[in-house]
Amino acid sequence: MKREIVLIEWADSKGMQRWEELDGIEPMPPETCIAVGFLLDDAPEYKTIALSVGITQVLGRTTIPIGAIKRIKRLRY
Repeated sequence: MKREIVLIEWADSKGMQRWEELDGIEPMPPETCIAVGFLLDDAPEYKTIALSVGITQVLGRTTIPIGAIKRIKRLRY
C-alpha cells in the first residue's frame, strides 16, 4: 500500500535540567523541528508519521499535535 510522504515543521518544547540563577536566566524559545515520514494518521487534532513502513509493520512513529505544526509539505516519490 502506497502511503503519502510528508515534511512537517513544528515548534517543540525545551527544558532545562539544572539549577540556574534567577537573575541570569536568558530567554528559551521553543525549538523548530523538521521531520520527514510516511503519513499514518491525518487526524484533525494531530498528524502521525513513521520513518519506515513495511507490509505489516512500521518503525519510528512520531505524533505531532496540530497546534504545534507550522507547515506541512506533501512530497512526491
